[in-house]
Parts: sequence; C-alpha cells; structure tokens
Amino acid sequence: MTQPLFAGIVTSLCGKRPGQAMGLNVFFLFTGFGLGSLIFGEVLRLGFGHALGAFAAVEAAAAWASIALFRAEIPSDSVGIS
Repeated sequence: MTQPLFAGIVTSLCGKRPGQAMGLNVFFLFTGFGLGSLIFGEVLRLGFGHALGAFAAVEAAAAWASIALFRAEIPSDSVGIS
C-alpha cells in the first residue's frame, strides 16, 4: 500500500533526474522486502505471537515517526488531481 506513495514522494523530490529517483525507489523497495522477510523469519523462531507483536510494535513506531516527521507537510496543488 505504501509503494505508490513512496514512488510519488521520490519522483517529486528529484525532478531533474527521474530515472535516478526511481532507481532509488526500487532499491529501497526490494531491500525492504528482503530484509523484512529475513528479520521476521528470525523473530518467528521465538513464536508466532512474539513475531506478530514485534511487527506491530515496529509498525506503530513507524506510524508515530511519520506523523511527527510529516506534520508540517502541505499538499501541493501541482499534483494534477481535479
């Protein structure tokens, strides 16, 4: 669900080199897929309940950090949505 938003953020940050911006997007996307699966698999050794709890805690921390970091963001009118 976050990949299209991440692609939009990355491409809007670097208008001069969109190919490099998408390369950065894809790099972090697939690195996250790999590392996330690897880490979740290791935590799964403690039991499914512990792994799910750790996942929920990390997601809650990420949500809190995103709210704190992006609180001052203002929507742009140049998005092209009418």
